[in-house]
Amino acid sequence: MKDQIHLDPFHLQSFLAVAETLHFTSAAQSQGVSQSTISQHVSRLEEQLGTRLLARSTKSVRLTGDGMALIGLARQLLQCEDSILSRFRQEAPRGTIRLGVTEDLLLTRFPEILGTFRASHPSLQITLTVGLSAHLAHLLEQGELDVWCGMRRTSETRGQKLWTEEMRWYAPAGTEFPAEQSIPLVTFPDGSVTRRLAIETLNKSGRAWHLAFTSGSLGALLAAVRAGYGVTPQPAFLRNVEHLPHCAPGLLPDMPQVEFIASTRHQTAQGPEDLLIRTLCAHVPRLQPELLPV
Repeated sequence: MKDQIHLDPFHLQSFLAVAETLHFTSAAQSQGVSQSTISQHVSRLEEQLGTRLLARSTKSVRLTGDGMALIGLARQLLQCEDSILSRFRQEAPRGTIRLGVTEDLLLTRFPEILGTFRASHPSLQITLTVGLSAHLAHLLEQGELDVWCGMRRTSETRGQKLWTEEMRWYAPAGTEFPAEQSIPLVTFPDGSVTRRLAIETLNKSGRAWHLAFTSGSLGALLAAVRAGYGVTPQPAFLRNVEHLPHCAPGLLPDMPQVEFIASTRHQTAQGPEDLLIRTLCAHVPRLQPELLPV
């Protein structure tokens, strides 16, 4: 009988961290270990499987064909392990987390991270509310949410920062903005972070503006831009949304950065809420992978 190969879950976790970020330093930070440890784990895994999983150079990291094939299998194995442990741990957390998120986050890999959380904590249920940051913050204050994830100004301090995001202007393809033209704004209702920042940015630059289309739905705003109603200020990660062109640099004044956060009713997250926020923080690179350095 041949010796059986037993894969170390920590090696698989290290490989997945690199596969998600394509960056050893970021993978090490997300796993809370050193870069050399991540490298050793991946090398050991490659040795056991007898194949190259990553093609590495001094400037880049990319997945090989076998590396791509391993991603799904590794996630399945780790999820099975988590399910077994959760099933037989008497202290496994139970209950419901009332989570609020902004609509733009649903266009990232945020739902996949919720899937990862569900696999690790199958006894915890989530009820989801989608809305604007200001509305979600109000629901949290009223005790109607346990956690909300959304946007804040960089000068604000509430919540746990997940990452800093660039803002961009999105407008119909070929649109130009002569200096004398009033900028037609397609934006959320009064109280939204993006609306306030857009108006402040245009006022500071001396550009005239007017409201051309208003909606509490991000989908409606993007549809209005495609229909030619005007320009909308939104996070840079939306640049990959199909048929959503963005303004060329210099046509409109640069917007300030924003921060995406996770916030709870308590100053320090506790219990299931803490588990969720720690999962989000550990998987931040999956939310905005293109913004990471190589």
